[in-house]
Amino acid sequence: APAAAPIKTKSGVVGDAPAGKAQVVFWRPGSFFGAALGCTVREGEGATEVQIARLGAGKYWVHIAEPGKHVYWTTGEATDRLNMELEPDETYFVRCAIGMGVMSGRAQVSPSDRATFAGKAKGMTLWAKKDDK
Repeated sequence: APAAAPIKTKSGVVGDAPAGKAQVVFWRPGSFFGAALGCTVREGEGATEVQIARLGAGKYWVHIAEPGKHVYWTTGEATDRLNMELEPDETYFVRCAIGMGVMSGRAQVSPSDRATFAGKAKGMTLWAKKDDK
């Protein structure tokens, strides 16, 4: 299969997954609702827990992962989990949105697709880990 054309963003391009690895593009559209709230995506439990990305409105992050089963999650008022089976040489898109909660907004992760991300990409910037405050 031919390689997909790179997707252009404000900060660069999102290309193909590295050979033998899976690539997950986590993204959060710019929106008025929940603009002040972050969407922190994590993987693992306890000692193996790692922060994958902390996305503000209009940000994205490209995560390179080993193929296999992964559970990505966010927490806030409630925990939202997304179970994924990643294949080598594939790129996946995961949208992080802020939904309505009882006391505050609540981060939610859900599968997305290349076309939806590409349609929003020109206004999005890569999350810089150094601005994790």
